[in-house]
Amino acid sequence: MADEEALRKIRSVEEQIDILNKKLSIAKQEEEAILSEMDVTGQAFEDMQEQNIRLMQQLREKDDANFKLMSERIKSNQIHKLLKEEKEELADQLLTLKTQVDAQLQVVRKLEEKERLLQGTIGTAERELALRTQALDMNKRKAQESTLLSDEVRDQLEQVQQRLNLVREEVVENSISREKESFNARRAQEDISKLRRKIEKAKKPAEKISNGDEILNEEINDYKARLTCPCCNSRVKDAVLTKCFHVFCFECVKTRYDTVRGSAPSATLHSEPTTSTASTSARSAPSR
Repeated sequence: MADEEALRKIRSVEEQIDILNKKLSIAKQEEEAILSEMDVTGQAFEDMQEQNIRLMQQLREKDDANFKLMSERIKSNQIHKLLKEEKEELADQLLTLKTQVDAQLQVVRKLEEKERLLQGTIGTAERELALRTQALDMNKRKAQESTLLSDEVRDQLEQVQQRLNLVREEVVENSISREKESFNARRAQEDISKLRRKIEKAKKPAEKISNGDEILNEEINDYKARLTCPCCNSRVKDAVLTKCFHVFCFECVKTRYDTVRGSAPSATLHSEPTTSTASTSARSAPSR
């Protein structure tokens, strides 16, 4: 009987050894998969850094273009001021010419009264009057041309302002994309730290193989905690907030949305829930 019991114990021990060997092989396979995932995430992080460098270069180029536009605007303002000054000078000349014409008309009237005596002088005065009227017409034409030039300068200023608004909108969009990329980089770093912890647990010596069930149970509980919603701790995550990329279950997001709408009817949520099982599986369970 003692021999049979010893054989049974030996068989049970051998079965446990086989089970532990299988678990060890599974842990090695998981370790290899985690290492491959770490390589992929590292490559993705390097690609994101290169993309950030490119975006910084684009921002610098856009800043240079903005500076050029500002300098062009200053030059156009200076030209506009010069044109205004010329216009004012022309207006002053027009006033002086008008006064001169009025004076000449008075002289003409006086000369008409003395027409019989001073016919020769009247002829010369009429010639001078014709010449001065021609000069007045020329000045009027110059004034019209100056008004046209001022209108063209105003159109150019409006175009420059529209370009500046477009450049500002592009800068805002680039800043939003940079914030999203930095958030994704933080997520990747957190996943890498978690994977490193798992690798350290998997690299423990063979003396602690007897606690393999406890380690597996801890990992299972960890995966369950990742898959469950942090609000209710009962339902599975199945909805993503598009602005902050946090994951919750759809019912918790819906109840939160309803309470916000009920408390403030005019308020609107900044991030709408969208169900995407692929994104939740990629963020909540990276070992899949």
